[in-house]
Amino acid sequence: MTRAFWILWKREAGAILLSPIAWVLLTCMALINGFSFSQCVAYLGQGVREFTVMQIYFYIFHFWFLLIILVPVLTMRLFSEEYKTGTIEMLLTAPVRDGDVILAKFAGALSFYILLWLPSLAGLAIFQLVTRNAVPVAWMPLGLSYLMVILVGMLYLSIGLFSSVLTKNQAVAAMISFTIIALLFFAGFLSYLVRDPGWRDALTYIFTLEQMRSFSAGLFDSRAVVFYLSGTAFFLILTQRVMAGRRLNG
Repeated sequence: MTRAFWILWKREAGAILLSPIAWVLLTCMALINGFSFSQCVAYLGQGVREFTVMQIYFYIFHFWFLLIILVPVLTMRLFSEEYKTGTIEMLLTAPVRDGDVILAKFAGALSFYILLWLPSLAGLAIFQLVTRNAVPVAWMPLGLSYLMVILVGMLYLSIGLFSSVLTKNQAVAAMISFTIIALLFFAGFLSYLVRDPGWRDALTYIFTLEQMRSFSAGLFDSRAVVFYLSGTAFFLILTQRVMAGRRLNG
């Protein structure tokens, strides 16, 4: 990474943390996480179940619905605000590469996204401290679950970044990213409906809930890692192409 990247990353991370949206998202995430965990405990309290807390926690629908909304709100300002305020001109004319700008904005958003999940890990640590480690932690399923959350977040953030570079209107950018993310997420449910084995396998391959079910059970699937990393790279490259075109036109 170049020196320009680190400078731009600090700028982006600071801008996100100082924005009111960041604290609204942190509050919403904390409330949803608390509600989801209470639902899991209530479900498991009814008797012995075949699912673990982590499997239930990462499979609850309203958890994913929040994530689908959260990312467009977080990323809608990344480029759109630069266009609206005119500061994009300084970036386009500065002696920095487009790749540094894009990766810095992506890394800044990803850093805050990871920060959103730290309270849940802190809650687990407090639980272990209070119970004096009476309840063993399945570290493999836990680690794979959070790995999956980060991979999904990377893809969704790259989609949001791409949507933001297309327009100076933040609301439009949020709607574009929400539409793409929602279509990608809900497309997996079609695997329950199609009869053709080829289509069913393809839809299952991109089905986030099924992938999370496997990871939260402690089953590592490299296909999911390849899918999310390649998807992230694809949308970052698209963002670079759009930004390069704007540099030539401007």
